Amino acid sequence: MSDTKVYDKIFSIHDQAIGTLRTLHIPPYPTHYKKYFDEIFIEQADQALLKAQKEDETLTDTQNDLARYLDIAHRSLMTFVESHADISHVAELQENYISKATEEGVERCMNFVEGLSELGRNMSNELKKAKNKIEELSSELQNALAQLTTDPLTQISNRKGLIEDLNGVVVAGQHKTLPLVIMMIDADNFKLLNDVHGHLAGDKVLYFLAQSIKSTIRSGDKVYRYGGEEFVVVLNRCEKDRAFSIAEKIRSKIEHSHLIYAGKTIHVTVSIGVTIHCIGDNYDDFMGRADKALYQAKNEGKNKTILLD
Repeated sequence: MSDTKVYDKIFSIHDQAIGTLRTLHIPPYPTHYKKYFDEIFIEQADQALLKAQKEDETLTDTQNDLARYLDIAHRSLMTFVESHADISHVAELQENYISKATEEGVERCMNFVEGLSELGRNMSNELKKAKNKIEELSSELQNALAQLTTDPLTQISNRKGLIEDLNGVVVAGQHKTLPLVIMMIDADNFKLLNDVHGHLAGDKVLYFLAQSIKSTIRSGDKVYRYGGEEFVVVLNRCEKDRAFSIAEKIRSKIEHSHLIYAGKTIHVTVSIGVTIHCIGDNYDDFMGRADKALYQAKNEGKNKTILLD
């Protein structure tokens, strides 16, 4: 049956359904209309008309499914636009593929698939750009954070870095002893050294001390410039006897080193205070005991290591 004949047949059934409703004085609400239309359709429909109806219903179902899919895709894209503003222009571009499509299912579907493919390519490129930008910004952030906790003169961590590192650790030691050691190291007679050789020489000495200490301790341990000519070393997984031995190694290495600056030899020694972690120590307790040990080493003649536990 041709499309024209199907069209004419369906409108004939429509006219009969409306006529029946009018004769019976029944309001043509959709439910009433559908009831009489279906009854007449069943009575008069031949195989060609039933086939046309089935094809139409299949197309309608497909279009409805496509419409629902496109609606979901549409809402997903709009949600993406709202949630990811940095690359929203890509999603908006693809939204145009859907919005400008005609209502015919096949054409709209092809248009959407084409747009979705383009979206995939564009989104991949945008995400690569975003990933590179994130990595760049992350690197810049890490560098900025490192600068905040790095002493520019000696190129080791500073007091801020020590506080951040140690505060997090001592919390774990509130109810148990940790295998953790602190050394406070102070250059002896540093003011006199500055007066005799000048402040530039003093800066060279501080850099030398930092690097000498750093090269003596293990990679898992850390040295900080605490302030002025004073340094702090934190030793992890270290017992008392081992701690004293490392401190003495540092002290002896510096004592027997001779720096040459502006043609002059500079002799430097250090005093070291050492303490081990005690259960319940907070930051001030731990550092205070190391400072007390250093003070004792200074009072006992300098160039000396004192351990307090």
